Amino acid sequence: MQQPSVTVLVSCLAMCLVAPVSAHHSARVTYDVDRSIEMEGEITEVFVRNPHLHLTLKTIDAAGAEVLIDVESIPATRLQRVGLPPELFRVGDTVRVAGFPSRRYADEMYANNLLLPDGREVLLDTPVAYWTNNTIGLGLDITPGERSSDRSLGIFRVWSTDGQFYRQSVESLLTDEARAARAEWDPFAPDNPFLGCAPKGMPQIMGQPNPIEFVNRGDEIVIRLEEFDTVRVISMAEPPAEPREPTLLGHSFGRWEDDSLVVETDGIDYPYFGQDGTLQSEAMHVVERFTVNADGSRLDYEQTLTDPWLLTDTLTRSKTWVWVPGDQVLPFQCGVD
Repeated sequence: MQQPSVTVLVSCLAMCLVAPVSAHHSARVTYDVDRSIEMEGEITEVFVRNPHLHLTLKTIDAAGAEVLIDVESIPATRLQRVGLPPELFRVGDTVRVAGFPSRRYADEMYANNLLLPDGREVLLDTPVAYWTNNTIGLGLDITPGERSSDRSLGIFRVWSTDGQFYRQSVESLLTDEARAARAEWDPFAPDNPFLGCAPKGMPQIMGQPNPIEFVNRGDEIVIRLEEFDTVRVISMAEPPAEPREPTLLGHSFGRWEDDSLVVETDGIDYPYFGQDGTLQSEAMHVVERFTVNADGSRLDYEQTLTDPWLLTDTLTRSKTWVWVPGDQVLPFQCGVD
């Protein structure tokens, strides 16, 4: 490779790269996904951890000075799931990375593609190759392996992401108050929870792009979500007459309607509806419907939201998970190398 250097590319690179649709802190907020950069440098540090892989690159800026760049990318659990071992990223190697510049600092970027010294290109957060067809990785939030079906297992198993997110947008239903609050939000304030390892609350946590597991405990159903090692407890008893103290995940009560698990949640003490500064109120009420399809290969999810401060009308949005036998909910252990 040539001397390590930083290069800001023209807009054609932006068309070659696929912006991350969902990240553990929003790439569209933290990084300028309408601009792209390519960079070459020597790896001096490697941190393979959640919520994001971090590499430190030693490179040369336009003025000829040596600089260190923090390169962020996908979570450690996603690397593990798609078979990208930490040994790929070795201190002392000179690599090229392509991705998005930071909106905050000149010395950080988000990597979608990474070119190794041996000529292999790692697809991190895009399925589109940039330098070569000699690629490794999927570049997508999707579990590798053969999908299968088994109706007899019901809902109680691990369900894997199919790479899709909510099919419906909230934008057209936002109230004027919600829009005004979002316009005033500073994503780079020190107390922004999405810049660190702060756990997410309801209903946002249900959009996480990782496997989930349903565990039957009789009078309770536990939902284990990989992101932030989140555990939701769904009571199958009748809700109490008196409201309970609000919590991050709220208070969830479930019932069976035919073969669908229906869960109602309120008492949510979590202000963030989205990572773009869209806020919600304590009046947020969530109704979820989980339904296994006819052959047991897919879990259909419907989420109906009511919050008069946030929404001008009820919002219903949907997504799916699939069954990939052998997949697991991996330990997230945010911030742990």
